[in-house]
Amino acid sequence: MEYYNCYFEGVFWTPENEDSKIIATLNIDDKGIVTISSLQSLIKGKRMTNEGWNKLKIVFGYINSHDTSKSYSVKLYNVNQIHQSDGALSKFKYQSSNSLISKAFDEDIENLNFNSIMLNSNIVSQWIPITGFKWEPNGYEDKNFKVNQLYEQPKKIEVFKNADYNIYIFFRASAGYPVKRNSYIREEVFFIIETASSFDLKQLYKSKATIERLLNIILFVPFYSTNVEFRSSTGSDYIDLGKSKELSIGRSNPLKFKVFQEHSQEIFTKWFEKQKAFELLIKNFFSVFGQKGVLIENKFLTYVSVLENYHKNNVKKSAILKNRLFNILKNSSFNEKIIDIDKYAEKLKVTRNYHAHLEEKHEKNSLDSKGILYSNRILEVIIHEIMLQELGVSEFKIPQSEDKIIGELNKILE
Repeated sequence: MEYYNCYFEGVFWTPENEDSKIIATLNIDDKGIVTISSLQSLIKGKRMTNEGWNKLKIVFGYINSHDTSKSYSVKLYNVNQIHQSDGALSKFKYQSSNSLISKAFDEDIENLNFNSIMLNSNIVSQWIPITGFKWEPNGYEDKNFKVNQLYEQPKKIEVFKNADYNIYIFFRASAGYPVKRNSYIREEVFFIIETASSFDLKQLYKSKATIERLLNIILFVPFYSTNVEFRSSTGSDYIDLGKSKELSIGRSNPLKFKVFQEHSQEIFTKWFEKQKAFELLIKNFFSVFGQKGVLIENKFLTYVSVLENYHKNNVKKSAILKNRLFNILKNSSFNEKIIDIDKYAEKLKVTRNYHAHLEEKHEKNSLDSKGILYSNRILEVIIHEIMLQELGVSEFKIPQSEDKIIGELNKILE
């Protein structure tokens, strides 16, 4: 994007020092971290103390690009002072990893309320089959290359609506002729979440996470939105400069978009209703799902804990772990694929006890690293199936990619 690895000049201030604006240079690095460098302090009359650097909740600014001379509005949240030098020329540096930028001059920049979230992801875009591109037969005519490309922006797709939210899919289209002999038509697919009331940024990040997690379940792919935008309650659009950490994306098992479209109102209704009851389950599952650097043993313990918690709160209050796992496996799509459900439930229980409690007596009968790796794949799919069932989705098939995993696991159980 046009903002990263770029320098800007501008004026900056804090809400309590609006009359004492400073002139400074702003840099946005490739990770979206923003650094302000100035000969003036943002905090009038304050110096570094033994307690550490100054911390600011928010800094506002109007900036101009060194390269393009375009102007922008910025809001920098959770700003930390990272440098201060005193001398003939004092120098101050401030840094934020949670910043928003707007392509327009926002005269209401100090308004901190927002009422709309816009989420864009390549993964979601590929899942949605609808597009405005229409192609006519191309090729050669009289030995001259010919291309006919038509575009008509699709209508928005209503997804969910209640007293608190209006959610729909919007196709943002643009076209240009930047230089001679070069033109483009661009289509981006956004999930738009409009809120009935206005909220601060922290609350909207929570709503963003709630929607993204649901889409993770619908597609069975761990991902964060590639582009995130917020609309202020006064109508200014801001782009989130932050970049999410990379996730480990392997297989996928998406619900067909047509099925999602037909049942989206029910799916979102159930998802919002279950947030409190399933809070721990959701939090634990997504703490490891697709996360890089997680030990397979820790992922295994988390998935077993998720299933144990689900069974305890939704099936039977009192039961031993093996019986819980047996019941879950028996009622899953793996019931007829795993050769010995009882033996596998016992293996899962023993492996969990060995790694959770370091009970050496269980080491011999527990799963080895390969067995844990295979089990993680299977338990992940079972949790996916359970979540879809809780959302009212009955259409589910085990991904074909798991056939080999099931075969290897059955060899262990023989």
